[in-house]
Amino acid sequence: MPLEEINLIWLEGQDCAGCTISIKQASNPTLIDVLTGAIPGLGGLKLVYHPTLMIEWGEDAAKILIDAMEGKYDPFVLILEGAIPDEEKARPGVYCVIGEYEEKLLKLNEVIDGLSKRCAAAVAIGTCASYGGIPHGNPNPTGAKGLLDYLGKGWKGALDLPVICIPGCPPRADNIVQVLGHAVLAARGLAPLPEIDEWHRPIYLYGSTAHELCPICGFYSGGVDAHAFGETGCLGALGCKGIITHCNASTTWMDGYGGCTKTGVPCFGCADPNFPDPPTSPFFAKAPASPFIKETMRGTWSHMMMGLARLHRRKI
Repeated sequence: MPLEEINLIWLEGQDCAGCTISIKQASNPTLIDVLTGAIPGLGGLKLVYHPTLMIEWGEDAAKILIDAMEGKYDPFVLILEGAIPDEEKARPGVYCVIGEYEEKLLKLNEVIDGLSKRCAAAVAIGTCASYGGIPHGNPNPTGAKGLLDYLGKGWKGALDLPVICIPGCPPRADNIVQVLGHAVLAARGLAPLPEIDEWHRPIYLYGSTAHELCPICGFYSGGVDAHAFGETGCLGALGCKGIITHCNASTTWMDGYGGCTKTGVPCFGCADPNFPDPPTSPFFAKAPASPFIKETMRGTWSHMMMGLARLHRRKI
């Protein structure tokens, strides 16, 4: 039987709350559409914990996490925003505390340990939560890692669902809402989980590179480079990493507007598992030459074949 009610528990670790700000901009569907049950199959959702959006604070908020670890909010989907530090490296200090209850500190990693044993599914929102992101960048003083690495690629929730990653810094708003919706539908047995790649990204959203989806990629095909901001042309010479980054943010950001390269900003590779380390950095350094060379050779050959095909009359 499909689950009538599902709770959402959203944790924030080593983060900037940028993913929370992003999801509030979602337009297809909106966050309100999802939480009010306006979308078929997504009714009965309750956001019981979110440190930025919830009304409760202090021990009242912490008590929700304690109760959740004891099973009082089953079934629930665990959502993480932000990286997870290695508290062993913090001794005798602490790296990431998300609450305090009865004079006991609630460390992020301990709460995740408890919740991951009970959750129906787990979703990592943003590159920090997915793969470590900026806190994980070299030299990674806190030993930060993403949920996929922390729980392991073989981990599965109570409903046999793996960790789902929605990378980006922050991710495109609609990506977040749509994947959360898919996770809920899968938890209810109403739809299969979207096919994911080796980095647990939904392929229908992250199967193409930002370069392949870029609205100004015609300049690249025509050999027109921009060498200064404000010039017309491909942004590859200004450090665009779209050719090595699987992401759809270069299309539109919300409701048909925005998008990195669409607004004249090079892709910095923020959705890549290596971000912010090389090859996505330095941000304004050119991407490795090999992907451009391979694409040029493949494109040249393909265009020759396409041209020859045009010589044959089409039979209608």
